[in-house]
Amino acid sequence: MFKPLLTRVLNHLVTQNQWVRGELLPFSGKTVRFNMPPAHASLTVLEDGGLAMAGETLYADASIQLSPSLALRLLAKDESAMSQVRIEGDTDLAKGLAKVLQNIKWDYEEDLSKVVGDISANKASAFVKSSAHEAKKQAINFVEMTAEYWQEENPLIAKKRHVEDFVQNVDALRDDVERLEKRLAKLRSK
Repeated sequence: MFKPLLTRVLNHLVTQNQWVRGELLPFSGKTVRFNMPPAHASLTVLEDGGLAMAGETLYADASIQLSPSLALRLLAKDESAMSQVRIEGDTDLAKGLAKVLQNIKWDYEEDLSKVVGDISANKASAFVKSSAHEAKKQAINFVEMTAEYWQEENPLIAKKRHVEDFVQNVDALRDDVERLEKRLAKLRSK
């Protein structure tokens, strides 16, 4: 029941992003299995460069293993998260599909305009964008205030300069201990 719906959604996104077909065409007929415990799904690249949800297959040309938290980091465009994704099989296929999935954009304003009209869709889109921007700004403000509280009022987090000073003192102590060990070794050898 969900696979035909997901296939339609994927192909709708591919239709809105025509560049995707060119990226995926060399991989037509191949299947990628995404493992994100407890769920898993397989995508097949169609002959026209589209995407479809694949059935339960024993064989996939490529397999991508990631945790739910890692998936969220990837959605947030965390560059360091990509290095933690485990890819097996056809790495070119997996990387090509990952590139497509990361860069594909949904033109929700266009889809909404078919239901409520262009003007209403444009106003709704502007409202959603401004609301998302404001929510992001408020979240950043909250995190900064919480961090300041934990640093100043109820010290649970060390300030950056205190950590740097501590690291510098530890390095100096290590160097001093190494020099002392060398002197002791020199004195013992005499």
